[in-house]
Amino acid sequence: MSDPYADLPFEPQEPGRAESHDERVAREVARLRVMEDARRQLARERAGGPASFDAGTLAELLAQPAEPAWRVDGLIPAVAGTLLVAQRKTGKTTLVLNLARCLITGEPFLGRFDVEPVAGRVALLNFEVSGATLARWAYDAGLPADRLFVVNVRGRRNPFGHPDDREALARLLRSQETETVIVDPFGRAYAGASQNDAGEVGEWLTELDTFARAEVGARDIVLAAHAGWNGERTRGSSALEDWADVVMTLTRTQDLRAARYLRAEGRDVELDEDELIYDAPSRTLSLSGAGSRATVANTRRMGDLIAAVIDIVAKRPGITGRAIEAALREAEIPHQKGDHSKALAQAVNDGALDVAPGPRNAKCYTLAPTYPDLPRTHPGGTLSPTPTVPIGDGVGDGVPEVRPTPTPRPTCPDCGEPLTDPGATQRCRPHHQPQGAAA
Repeated sequence: MSDPYADLPFEPQEPGRAESHDERVAREVARLRVMEDARRQLARERAGGPASFDAGTLAELLAQPAEPAWRVDGLIPAVAGTLLVAQRKTGKTTLVLNLARCLITGEPFLGRFDVEPVAGRVALLNFEVSGATLARWAYDAGLPADRLFVVNVRGRRNPFGHPDDREALARLLRSQETETVIVDPFGRAYAGASQNDAGEVGEWLTELDTFARAEVGARDIVLAAHAGWNGERTRGSSALEDWADVVMTLTRTQDLRAARYLRAEGRDVELDEDELIYDAPSRTLSLSGAGSRATVANTRRMGDLIAAVIDIVAKRPGITGRAIEAALREAEIPHQKGDHSKALAQAVNDGALDVAPGPRNAKCYTLAPTYPDLPRTHPGGTLSPTPTVPIGDGVGDGVPEVRPTPTPRPTCPDCGEPLTDPGATQRCRPHHQPQGAAA
């Protein structure tokens, strides 16, 4: 063992000279550091984990038994460190529990990504919520009770800051045949002095790797962390994102609906931001395929515009596209140039509106006969028909009621007044006169 006092800022005590207070403190700090290093080294030796390194010629490495390339296909590589960054109150623990369930059961993660299930157990080091709360959430999320091993550390001494506790925890997790270690969250598990110090954080992450893989014998590490003020990057040192093989980012919108979105990037991983769907009874998350926050907002805006356009057509059958645009402006309905044309095209494509040629190459719009009521829009903004309600008490044998649609009376698209003659011109000047009549 090296000299524990070699790096002290003073020479060994001279005979007859009393040590100052600072000298005694420095000497004691050095002694404690040696003891801590010795305990850590002893814990590693007792763990009996894998060798310090994996070495061999390329031929020897290629000859080793092939392992699955992915733990979660296309999202989390095998034997990887995964960082989950989440804005506060976005459902970080819910996402962690969904991942844990899929790792145990092998069901697709988020309803999309195939999973190579663990052979042993998943261990969750819970630093954030009470043990009773986490147990209830995990039960509701359908986690197998005998395959998830939970260590509740909230309100207790941090095992990563005390060598004896760390050794005991490693021994406990090793006895449970732990294959994946999940730490939630970094901010409370971190035992250093500053989360903003890249050197300290990097050293702690290295120790986390050593703890999970060499001392516990696990293969996967998932570390959850809170996002900073902007909700897009981790709070604290960038060393966190440098450490991770994959960074998954969970964000939310700021409106009342507060939808959640997930994106991921890393080694051979590129998941574009997509909206999450949450099933409350089962606490199950899945990707909707609706796209990013900007895409969903634009879809929802277009859905609102389609509903406004259909409302205008219902009140003024036979109205032209140009008159619809004017009506939108008059009603102060937000839209950009050309949006009314897109909304009309979508409404016709969905079967909500019919379009017919008018004079001077104009297009005239009326409600489609199959849409007796105004269509509705779902939260994503995509147009869907108003559901029909079956007639009850056996009348009609449950066949949906279909109401007859009255034929709308033609109106002038410029002023909205009924046309007095079927052959009247579409122009207000001359007003409602048969074709060819004098003004």
